[in-house]
Amino acid sequence: MTISVADIKFVRSLQQKKFRKEYGLFVTEGIKPVKELLNSGLEIERVYATEALDFLPNDHIVISEKELGRISGLKNPNRVLALARIPTTQFSWEKPLVLLLDGISDPGNMGTIVRTAKWFGVTDIVCINDCVDAYDRKVVQSTMGALFHVSILYTEIDNVLKQADDHGYAICGTDMYGDSIFDFKPFKKTILAIGSESHGLSEGIRSSCKGLISVPNLESEQKVESLNAGIATGIVLSQLTKKTALG
Repeated sequence: MTISVADIKFVRSLQQKKFRKEYGLFVTEGIKPVKELLNSGLEIERVYATEALDFLPNDHIVISEKELGRISGLKNPNRVLALARIPTTQFSWEKPLVLLLDGISDPGNMGTIVRTAKWFGVTDIVCINDCVDAYDRKVVQSTMGALFHVSILYTEIDNVLKQADDHGYAICGTDMYGDSIFDFKPFKKTILAIGSESHGLSEGIRSSCKGLISVPNLESEQKVESLNAGIATGIVLSQLTKKTALG
């Protein structure tokens, strides 16, 4: 079976945010990510593969490696590519720990943060101030399937502050000069705010924080200016989730 020129153009168009938004679809590639996608319960639009892998649905479309290369966004396409519908965000504002991403623009950082959050059981993530699209190809690939098991809400800062107030959350932000995460006692309901590496937290979030925390630098010469946002998130979540019943 061959793939039409129109379908090639359509699949490739989904590498752009405006077309993902228009069609409500995103692309996942590779055996492990697609397998996770198929087990996630998300609505699958279609699946292309170069062979009949045992985990694929019966209606998958078999194409050649050359054709897969034409629709893939990867340098080395890996046998299978799927289109799925972007889910409608289900956000309860009831979890004891919510992650707030403030201006995270790098796809690699976003992917690492989503994957790390899921590892620690944090499944509600709010994005403000022009965060990169979670369904960007690079983000999807770097989450290694974790994206399909979290709820991500893109909203405005005013809505975050209102929801925090309405649902009894205290916002806690990360900052190089904040109190040590090792001494921090989380609130009953905490929104953990992570800022961008280049700009940190926006003033609107920083001024609303009930506390600022940091990962202390134990290197006496302090040759490293700051931690990668993804790494910092992992360290902070590893400490917070020890002290918070995620439920």
